[in-house]
Amino acid sequence: MERREFLAGLAAAGATKLLRPDNALAQAQTRRYSSPVIDAHVHWYPPEFVDLFVKEGPANGAKITGPNKNGEFTAEVPGGQYYSPEGSAFRRQMTDVNLILKDMDDRQVDLSVLEQTNPHVMWAPPEFGLKLCRVLNDATSALTVKYPKRFLGVITLPMQDPKLALGELERGAKLPGMRAAGLTENVQGKNLHEKEFWPVYERCEALGLPIFLHNLDPIRERLIEPGFTMMNVLGNPFEATIAATVLVLGGVMDAFPKLDVYLPHAGGFFPFVAPRLDFAKARGSFKGVQRNPSEYVRRFHYDIILHSPKLMRTLIELVGVDRVVCGTDFPQGMAIARPVEYVEAIPGVTQREREMILCENPARLLKL
Repeated sequence: MERREFLAGLAAAGATKLLRPDNALAQAQTRRYSSPVIDAHVHWYPPEFVDLFVKEGPANGAKITGPNKNGEFTAEVPGGQYYSPEGSAFRRQMTDVNLILKDMDDRQVDLSVLEQTNPHVMWAPPEFGLKLCRVLNDATSALTVKYPKRFLGVITLPMQDPKLALGELERGAKLPGMRAAGLTENVQGKNLHEKEFWPVYERCEALGLPIFLHNLDPIRERLIEPGFTMMNVLGNPFEATIAATVLVLGGVMDAFPKLDVYLPHAGGFFPFVAPRLDFAKARGSFKGVQRNPSEYVRRFHYDIILHSPKLMRTLIELVGVDRVVCGTDFPQGMAIARPVEYVEAIPGVTQREREMILCENPARLLKL
């Protein structure tokens, strides 16, 4: 995509120009990227969302601790927390817009796509979950209006009630700057192929909104030991693997051939295990899927959270460079903090591949 086409697309979306500070323009020239660098997997908590959570969360089953010396609150929600027994902290790094912007400049990221993170809204009674979603979506949209050159948003949906989720999807799709629909990789323990979720997929396809998945409460069996936990390092990739696999084997990707799905944690092991699925299909398994599972690998988009430039080269060979989209999970614990340096370290990476991963592929996925 040429720079002129990219900027024209942003203008159509209500972001006329990607104006940046003079030093940022000089950095872009130094980095040799003519188009903006986009991080499509960034997390934040709008202050309005935190205020609502703190005010009404306890009446809906949450336990709130704080504020601490930095003014930060922590929430424990029904069902437990797998990252920390103390719950999810609403850290300033994800609530303070000035700090978020500073981090973006330090990381050489021009445009961030903001989405939900733990504790999400799946724990909440449906009506309160919807209320949380509305506040989150409205605040995210308002931020994209204030900073159209720096932020885009992902619509958060209360999938514990698919009818409420559909209504919020329709409303959120009309908000400025909201370019995707955000879903967790399971919904209160249900896998994503369940038919009750299909109306949401159908509407996302019709609206041209990609689905951005995010991990939530991965399988816990044998991942937590007295001296250590593997929930983050193994659980998150496992959850992405399960989500991609059930979307294929459960017929979702066949039923909605134009639906784009963006997988976190580089799709987990799905691209690597697809030949094993093919082998099982040839032996009579998975009769509900139309083609070999490996043929669906390119139906997905994959972020870059592999923690190994060498493995990134393998991922590119498995799925194609056009399916790899810069996304870092920043500022969470397993984030790729400096995506430009990371992509540039991929063995044998060409300038064209760098431009695609960092700039063009996320722009195309977001229909900029």
